[in-house]
Amino acid sequence: MHDKNFMRETLLQGAQAFQAGKMERRSFLALCGIAGFASASVLAGKAEAAASEIVMWNWGGQSEECHQSAIGAAFTKDTGIPLKFDTSGPLQGKIKEMVDSGHVTADVCDADLFDAVALGKTGHLEALDYSVIDKTKTVDGYALEFGISIILYGYAFMYDTQAYPDGAPASWADFFDTAKFPGTRSLYKWANGSLEAALMADGVEKDKLYPLDIDRAIKKITAIKADTIYWGSGSEAHDMIVNGEVSMGMVWQNRGRSIETETNGRYKLVMNQALAMPGAYIVPKGNPGGADVMKFIATAQSVPAQLDLFACLGMTPTNPEAIAQMAEVDQPYSITSAANMPMIALNDPTWWGENTDAAVNAFLAAIS
Repeated sequence: MHDKNFMRETLLQGAQAFQAGKMERRSFLALCGIAGFASASVLAGKAEAAASEIVMWNWGGQSEECHQSAIGAAFTKDTGIPLKFDTSGPLQGKIKEMVDSGHVTADVCDADLFDAVALGKTGHLEALDYSVIDKTKTVDGYALEFGISIILYGYAFMYDTQAYPDGAPASWADFFDTAKFPGTRSLYKWANGSLEAALMADGVEKDKLYPLDIDRAIKKITAIKADTIYWGSGSEAHDMIVNGEVSMGMVWQNRGRSIETETNGRYKLVMNQALAMPGAYIVPKGNPGGADVMKFIATAQSVPAQLDLFACLGMTPTNPEAIAQMAEVDQPYSITSAANMPMIALNDPTWWGENTDAAVNAFLAAIS
């Protein structure tokens, strides 16, 4: 009994320290785990307000700033609950490790929709509450049991206008045609986007990509291996282009406008056959914020939040109402604009959720 009372006092002191800003949330929740108390039990007493926040796990940098200004500010105004960040990057393995440890310190992860498929099957995610979140405020097929697409990013390519004065490349077939369009290319080195681009270059229709023929895609990719360099981050892709290392480069679509501006229009973005990737919010099993995270996701679906996030980060809205309200000047750079939708391919998160390891391993073996 003495030990239990001592631990309870320790927990309450920890909760008070957390509430006063003298203890990190992660440390407070770890204390709960060590003591053998569920955080919800601790918070039922004096510590109830201590975990009154939502923690988003993302990749930091501009993404943190934009999510705070576009979504966090409105959510806090409506609920009084602040939005905080863990910017160490929500990789699948790290999410599994956190949930399996019982010390869950994040409420929502800024991830990919295929992560929702993979981690939902292994029991590491909470099912979304669609009485709070609206399935109609995203692209058809992108509201899944364990995740919903809030934004879209895309894989497109850019080309050097000075390298091809007699005719511009306009498709992935042109990108892979090193005889007609000579020069060094860049591709993403983690398979997503690169496999789909290769298949479209090889004649596969954009709406018939899945299930991906990995062998066929790799054969196409290795055919231009001698003319290809590979990037692993958006900043690398950006630098390869603006520094003149490549005459054509695959990029995340949201960087296209800034590169065009930075190069004074020398490099142009090609949105034809761009691959739309559903960025998604997923909720780790046992998240400390409980049901409040569903309210946060609903706030992220709002038209103002989606348009503000696009303006700040370049990530395309998924809410059809937000898409309809985009300024005309922004539409060429939006994956889901009326002009671009007929040209793009939509990623299949279920296929990727079930086949990521096989696809990535085969791709890495081929380009190494």
